[in-house]
Amino acid sequence: CCKDQILQKIHHRLQFRLYNKDMKGFTYVTTNKNTFSLLVVLYLLANQCCSSFNLIHLHSNHRGRPTALHFANYRGDAVRRNDDAAGAVVCKETSYNQSNRCYSSSSSSLSSSSLSINNEHDDHSNQGSLDHHDHVTKTSSNKRKKKSKKEEQVSDHEEDEQEVHRHPATDDTSSSLSGYMSVSNTVLSSILDKEEFQQEVAANKVSKQQQEQNSKDRDNASNQMELVSSKEESNVNNDTQESKKKKNTTAKKPRSKAQIKKLKFLMMQDVETLLQNKNATAINTAQNNIDRLDKLYRKENNDDYKPKIMQYNLLIRAHGKLGDPVHAEEVLNKLEDLYKKTGDEDMRPTVISYTEVIDAYAKSHHVHSAEHAERLLYCMMDKAQREDGTLDDTLAPTSITCDAVLNAWARKGTREAAKRAEEILERMEYLRTRGNVKVQPTSYSFATVISAWARAKFARGEVSGKENAERAQYILRRMVDFRKQIEAEAAKKEEESCYEYAKELEVDTVIYNSVMDAWARSKDPIAGTRAEELLFEMEELQKRGGKAVPDTITYNSVINCHANSGHINAAKAAERVLKKMEIAASTYNGRVTPNTMTYNQVLKAYSKSSLPGAAKRADMILTFMLQPGNESIQPDVISFSTCLDVWAKSKERGKAEKAYLVLQKMVQLYDSTGFQSMKPNEVTYNTVLNACAFSAFTEENEKKNALSIAVRLFNEMQKSSIVKPDAVTYGMLLKCIANLVPKGKVRNNMASEVFLK
Repeated sequence: CCKDQILQKIHHRLQFRLYNKDMKGFTYVTTNKNTFSLLVVLYLLANQCCSSFNLIHLHSNHRGRPTALHFANYRGDAVRRNDDAAGAVVCKETSYNQSNRCYSSSSSSLSSSSLSINNEHDDHSNQGSLDHHDHVTKTSSNKRKKKSKKEEQVSDHEEDEQEVHRHPATDDTSSSLSGYMSVSNTVLSSILDKEEFQQEVAANKVSKQQQEQNSKDRDNASNQMELVSSKEESNVNNDTQESKKKKNTTAKKPRSKAQIKKLKFLMMQDVETLLQNKNATAINTAQNNIDRLDKLYRKENNDDYKPKIMQYNLLIRAHGKLGDPVHAEEVLNKLEDLYKKTGDEDMRPTVISYTEVIDAYAKSHHVHSAEHAERLLYCMMDKAQREDGTLDDTLAPTSITCDAVLNAWARKGTREAAKRAEEILERMEYLRTRGNVKVQPTSYSFATVISAWARAKFARGEVSGKENAERAQYILRRMVDFRKQIEAEAAKKEEESCYEYAKELEVDTVIYNSVMDAWARSKDPIAGTRAEELLFEMEELQKRGGKAVPDTITYNSVINCHANSGHINAAKAAERVLKKMEIAASTYNGRVTPNTMTYNQVLKAYSKSSLPGAAKRADMILTFMLQPGNESIQPDVISFSTCLDVWAKSKERGKAEKAYLVLQKMVQLYDSTGFQSMKPNEVTYNTVLNACAFSAFTEENEKKNALSIAVRLFNEMQKSSIVKPDAVTYGMLLKCIANLVPKGKVRNNMASEVFLK
């Protein structure tokens, strides 16, 4: 073998590292197949011709095979440069002054502090730079990961080896090794077979060529893959660009008129849905829709997108439905100002705009809601009147507008409000006679004015509201007369519209019931009589095929008129109407059916009656309501409380005990059924205490019984989970003690005890 091959072989197989600062030595380590042979070569070389260092130890593994040679006493100083990242140490040769001594050992071990063993690195480099050392270390570590487990099991020489970071020999080391290369041929021929060595060299060449070929194939394959991927990327980019172009073209395509119309419809539908659910976001949604349409109008320059009065009317309606009439009127004023500045007819407020604001005031709890509604009505009339005397149909008020103002006044609940409502109704009638059919009064208009008089409160000093009831009945007569006038006009002109309008003005059940309610609220002694007269009129109209057919509400109103009248015979009259109603129930096929409210009105009539036997009669009615099969007239807490009130006000003997029995029956029914309508409350208990307190003008035994009932009832209230004593309870209990206990210390002590509680 030539010298270069020997040096290459040694550089390829061996590595060194200076591992101990004190020993100033380094170790050659190999992990190749020819471990033993090469270590022996180094051993001989070091003994015969090495002038640079002395052999200290020859290390072996547990099988007795040499694994490392350690050389020390390197003649000269060893300059150590430590790199933490690479773990590399560079040795620099200076001078050789020490004598050559050679020590050998076949199997002696080296301490862990003086030995550094690492794994094999297959790559080789003749350069002495640290950067190249780092590169070789990284590439060798990657190759180590690719080794198969099978190759690791085959190699017997790799069992006790550890990783060594390879560092190429420096020029000084190469020159020192060249000094003893003259005897390398003889040594190698005595240890290694020449043919085996040549075969190994040839195998290395073949493996290098194969590696080069494999690397070329990999490069070619990678180049082809890059070409394919670049083509695919270009295709994908082209596809994405085409799709973007398509999207841009479709996005830029303008909407048709039908699409824009549908868009507006859907926007308004969303707001209507929110208003039906009374959602507070309806206002913001309506405003956002207007802003969006305005933005599209300015961007696309398309008049179809332009928000018009319809969208603004919906915004006004949203404010009104959610109880904000002030902001609704602000939107209306903005539209008026915008129309004055631009003259744009699409922004001109219409009758719908004003009606929505008026209706918002009518249904609100604003203090001056009726005044604002009427102000807007007259403002509409002024703007609708042209100079030539004609009316502008877009602003002329309609019957719906006037009805909204009438409703605003009716909700005030005063006589002045009822008078203003009646004045507006008279003006509507006048305009109708002048040919303005837009504001002609409807049946709802008359009913609203009647309701305004029914709700009107009494004036100071008045005991009854007879005047209010009479005005309500006057409006009814006026309606009948106005209808006759329209019928005459229809017969004269022979116009179908007049006939239809006259038919709409026919007095119906609602109108009569409203007048009866006015009489019931009046509390006048003749209220029951007037109500029965109206009932008789309805029965006559029904026979002629009219709309006014008595129903359950009608009979209940008549009974209520008797109950509130305060007449001495009101209770008997109420029970008479009840019997008449029971007869009519079989005639009107379910239109008239007595219910719990009907019997409660009769019980109320008996509670206000001063006739003897009223309490017993009320108790009989309550017992009838409790009979099986009368589920439609099942008593409630009002029924029991009214019956208890009758007993408390009566002069019957034993009324305290009778009232207590009614209360016990009520509690038992509630416990057995669990109906909330029968749940006792503080009023029922206090009514029984009242019956006990006013048992003072009876015999002594009855007084003692009434007092014991009062104390027992008070204790039950304290223990009950349904009711608890309130201020009225304590007051009634003190009243019982004062009326039922004789004067003295006992009464004072009882009163003090109750007071302290």
